[in-house]
Amino acid sequence: MMNDLERSVETFYYEPQIKKKPRTDKRKHIAAYCRVSTLDEEQEISFNTQCRYYKRLIDADKTKVLVGIYGDQGISGLGTSKRKEFLRMMDDCRNGKIDVIITKSISRFSRNMSECVRTINELKGLGIYIVFEKEGIDTSNPNSELFLNILASLAQEESNNQSRNIRWAMNNRNANGHPVRRTCYGYRTVYEGKGKPRKWVVFGPEAKIVRKGFEMALQGRIYPEIRAAMNAMERARGSDKIWGQMRLHDMFFNEAYKGDILTNKGYVSDYIEKKMKRNRGERDQFYIENHHTPIIMPCDYDRVHEIIKSKLLKIRNARNRKKLLRTLDFKVTGNEALTHVG
Repeated sequence: MMNDLERSVETFYYEPQIKKKPRTDKRKHIAAYCRVSTLDEEQEISFNTQCRYYKRLIDADKTKVLVGIYGDQGISGLGTSKRKEFLRMMDDCRNGKIDVIITKSISRFSRNMSECVRTINELKGLGIYIVFEKEGIDTSNPNSELFLNILASLAQEESNNQSRNIRWAMNNRNANGHPVRRTCYGYRTVYEGKGKPRKWVVFGPEAKIVRKGFEMALQGRIYPEIRAAMNAMERARGSDKIWGQMRLHDMFFNEAYKGDILTNKGYVSDYIEKKMKRNRGERDQFYIENHHTPIIMPCDYDRVHEIIKSKLLKIRNARNRKKLLRTLDFKVTGNEALTHVG
């Protein structure tokens, strides 16, 4: 039997809870939450209008005091992780600064049903209720819970339908040769007028660096040498861009530099979480040739591409592949020397 001396004793620091001081101001402390999902001019006007409306509404009632207007502009309502003002408002609720939250509608507050209900229940536990003006719901009313769940479900389904519509529109544009893809390094986007597709044009300072990379590859140089030369060119033009190992590798595998585009390389699997995944056949893809002016001649691009691919295929171990990329060389014969790049 273990005696007292043999026992292991552990000591933990205990911080006593500080009792919050009661507020001397007996008025209801009100917060207003506003959100618009885009930064368009019309939405910006709507956002400012909401803020002014709530300020006038609460200031006019002497039994209430405005704690603040919390507003997220240009951010989706499907999640709260990126809504800084929403998170700040929740912190103020937990710190006892807010009694009531007023918002325009459920969809402005949240489009994620489970998250919306979870937030409302947390606020109820803190003694805080929410007023949704459009739906006429006050969460302090016990009869509002069922109706609120139904409306929150409808708001989430609306987001799901919107996500499907956007995907359909993107696929339709891709199929018609007008891909939905962000312009890559070395190009800039030019808008030629309303209703006309965006045009990619070569951006000289960056295109020169891309050409340098392919030129050195076709001269048989190794990755570290190519990266050093390209980074030196970036510094010379006052740029803070850094060409790392994988970024350089991705450049050599980017078909955009020979004037083509492959659509839907990645896709968003979940419209709520919005996590990007690599497309391995889950979404339709379209290969669009001669979409824009090439920076690299197709024959030179294909040559570099094949050299890398052939060397990597010989190595199955992922760790050894990464090691190879650090010292990969592009040795070519005299007959295969650079003829087009630059």
